[in-house]
Amino acid sequence: MLVFLNIIILIAMFAFFIFSIWYTAFRLHTHFCSIPFWTLQIIVAICAIGSFFALIITSRFSSQFVSFINILSGYVLLFIIFLFIILVIAHIIHRIWSFPLLLSGISALAVAFIITIVGAILGASFFVKETEIKISNLENELTIMQISDVHIGHHRRHDYLAKIVEETNKRNPDLVLITGDLIDAAPALLQGVLEPLSNFKAPVYFVEGNHEIDVVRERALNLIAQQGVHILHNEVTETHGIQLIGLEYMKADENTFDMHPSEKTDTIKSVLAQLSIKSDVPSILIHHSPVGIQYIESTGIDLMLSGHTHAGQVFPFSLFSKLSFPFNSGLYQQGKTKIFVSNGAGTFMVRVRLGSFNEINLLKLIPND
Repeated sequence: MLVFLNIIILIAMFAFFIFSIWYTAFRLHTHFCSIPFWTLQIIVAICAIGSFFALIITSRFSSQFVSFINILSGYVLLFIIFLFIILVIAHIIHRIWSFPLLLSGISALAVAFIITIVGAILGASFFVKETEIKISNLENELTIMQISDVHIGHHRRHDYLAKIVEETNKRNPDLVLITGDLIDAAPALLQGVLEPLSNFKAPVYFVEGNHEIDVVRERALNLIAQQGVHILHNEVTETHGIQLIGLEYMKADENTFDMHPSEKTDTIKSVLAQLSIKSDVPSILIHHSPVGIQYIESTGIDLMLSGHTHAGQVFPFSLFSKLSFPFNSGLYQQGKTKIFVSNGAGTFMVRVRLGSFNEINLLKLIPND
């Protein structure tokens, strides 16, 4: 059933992609009638399809030129998507008010270009977001820097990671927790790229995300471990007066649909049933994706830290993210369990942010008296 649902979703997405190419060319021909429709169809198709496949193909290569092509392809693809949306809006407006077609066509191109540039600027940096969280049975205040979804690869490399480490060390956290998708493409595996990880002043714990699995999992985890990072594999460790539970990337259970399913037979439901978790010691669970909350709550865990969603990263995809992930961005509570979901420090597929920001999260845990 899940396989069938995945196929239906992929077919629907492909059909909409093809329609958007046709519609964009059609509306451009309406605005710029001197340019033949077939010419615009070819141009739009090359830009959209070419950039999409360039993003997929370049993920396996690691030269600076390939990274440039990857980033540029992302900008082109987003420009086409924004142009499609703006042309739809312009089409609706033309049904109500009459505007010169040539002027509105030029305006649509200009607005799509400006939005893409703004998104590119927002996607190139990050900020530190502070959140205070009350935890029961916590004896002393605890400061954690959560870092998620950096996506070291084509979009960002050594210098970006070094800046994250620098900003973290300035704030002197007690612990650093990395909740997956630290890397996402071959350039992250080049010599020296991950070296800044060894410069954290606080102990660092890490759980894998779906992209570590995609990029030669064993090699990726070995390189991360070589920098002094503690990798947690479905285990509990005690540190700083808390129980830290680290889960590998997996599904919530055998039946729940997941857009990014894991091939593991283990699930959050099955693994938690096997772990020994003390009820009188504060507990923090880290898992890349904010799923399986019902099983985490029933286990009595105080706080879950995740990422994965990017808060949708780019509007209007942020609307779909809210539908896919009930726990999408920020702090939530279900029963006695609190859930914090980071927007992530990086970007996936396209180096653009719109309607969300790259962030690392300074979490101040305080006793809940």
